[in-house]
Amino acid sequence: MAGPEVIEADKVRSFLDRRLWIRLAVLVREHRLLAVFSFALLLIAEILPLFMPRVLRAMIDGPIKQRHLDAIFPYLLAFLGLTIGAGLLEYLRSITSQKLGLDIIHTLRTTLFRKVLRFDMAFYHRTPVGRLMTRFSNDVDALSSMFTEGLVELLGNLCLLGYAVIFMLVLDWKLALASLLVLPAMWINTTVFRKRVRASNTEIRGHVAAMNSNLQESLTGIPIVKIFNRMGSVRLEFDRVNRELREAWHRNVGYYATFFPFNFGLTEISLTLLSFAGAWLFYRHQTTLGTLIAFSWYTGLFYRPLRELSDKITALQSAMAAAERVFTLYDTEAETPDGSESLPEGLPGIVFDRVRFSYRTGKEVLHGISFTVKPGEMVALVGATGSGKSTLVNLISRFYLPQEGRLTLGGVAIQDLKESSLRQKMAVIPQDVYLFAESVAFNIALRPDFDLARVEAVCRLVNAHGFIERMPEGYLTFLKERGENLSVGQRQLLAFARALYQKPSLLILDEATASVDSETEHLVQQALDTVLREVTSVVVAHRLSTIQRAHRILVFHKGEVREEGNHQELLALGGIYYKLYQLQSFGVEENKKA
Repeated sequence: MAGPEVIEADKVRSFLDRRLWIRLAVLVREHRLLAVFSFALLLIAEILPLFMPRVLRAMIDGPIKQRHLDAIFPYLLAFLGLTIGAGLLEYLRSITSQKLGLDIIHTLRTTLFRKVLRFDMAFYHRTPVGRLMTRFSNDVDALSSMFTEGLVELLGNLCLLGYAVIFMLVLDWKLALASLLVLPAMWINTTVFRKRVRASNTEIRGHVAAMNSNLQESLTGIPIVKIFNRMGSVRLEFDRVNRELREAWHRNVGYYATFFPFNFGLTEISLTLLSFAGAWLFYRHQTTLGTLIAFSWYTGLFYRPLRELSDKITALQSAMAAAERVFTLYDTEAETPDGSESLPEGLPGIVFDRVRFSYRTGKEVLHGISFTVKPGEMVALVGATGSGKSTLVNLISRFYLPQEGRLTLGGVAIQDLKESSLRQKMAVIPQDVYLFAESVAFNIALRPDFDLARVEAVCRLVNAHGFIERMPEGYLTFLKERGENLSVGQRQLLAFARALYQKPSLLILDEATASVDSETEHLVQQALDTVLREVTSVVVAHRLSTIQRAHRILVFHKGEVREEGNHQELLALGGIYYKLYQLQSFGVEENKKA
């Protein structure tokens, strides 16, 4: 079980974190042939440039010193061959490493998305969408950069450094020692820089995640922001988050502004030491001009990757922090483990037996609920807001499991039910209908290979065919995001059609008619009178007019079933239901008079 604090954590990870490297190696294992080939190309591509100073030294101390200029052409051809060979190998290395990285990230992102789709609703209720988006975009992109560029370039730099040291020591160990005297100071500077930038990059990613979350919440809730004139406070909050991100970047830039000039100065000192040592050895006839020129080249080859090495390690440390967050998400397990049994064929019954439930934080919502819904029966749930109706629907939908008591569907305990089996045989019609930016037919079938004839049939059944037929391209008309080119009533009718298209044996209506006008409600009611005879149904209703023909009505109050019976029986009882009915009837009469 993983709470939101795990998903939101931004942890500073060491570049040498063995556990993470093992997990990253597992990702590479599926593409090991390409990885081995890419690494082999890297080893060869990095060593070829180091033969060039040797060729130059031989040419200077040989034909040039002896003034046999006609003998330099073999050396020039060797230079040309090494240059072309290094270029071709670098091209192949770049292509293969990019393909390797992109293949790994494609596999990771696909696997991660499949994992997230299997999470239970408890996870989504407690995890901001903006943070999930950051995991899939920024964090996975950081890993992508590591595999396609950072890791390969780091290995290349390390190989070049190792090769250069060996070549320098073999060529002249005295000049090598003179060139490398500044390494301890450079190492200390690099270590301090790396630690500070590692923490800074982790801080930046945390601020980026916070900004993404702020943007997502603000833009998703923009109607409320505008209606209640909260633009000023929302803008101030975004300014605060944005300012914190800017300040974090300023600190990060300051570290770079200090590190690179310092290391550059040390490099210049190294070249100065080399020049003095080389001049002293040359005039004592302990080295040659060709060796000095070759050594100058080797020094450049050594310090160039060394200057880049800290930057690469820092980038990889940032990628390791991103990897930690990605793997944390990947390791998150659903709080509601899947069952193994299938829902039996036919219409299911529903049995609540002393069920108690409370959310992750908060007081108990349901207090020992017990009731039965027979197969094919329509049972309505009514009660004030907060009485536990929606929680009960969440339990039937298997979004949550009871903490005490027993809930069975079709005789199978809800925790033992296979989620896919339940989803195939149930449909939920919510009050807030979500529509995709796809065609009308797709939004009803929820699949691209829809049966247009069946789509039209269910739309006729719920009285939605009329307004769809008047749309520009009928059932193939594309809707705007969240169906904004439809009225609330039209969206609700599409939700009814969507439910019926799935041919459910269990249908749940969660305040499905609360947002529609009386005329649309009448159209929906006509469809329900036919459809509800063929399914087991649980109807959560605010409008009592929609449930008067229910077989039984359960009246909820403060997490308990206080009254039970049909419409007439509850009116005769003169209790909570009677008062609710009187209030709604009085409201209807007042509206008629107005």
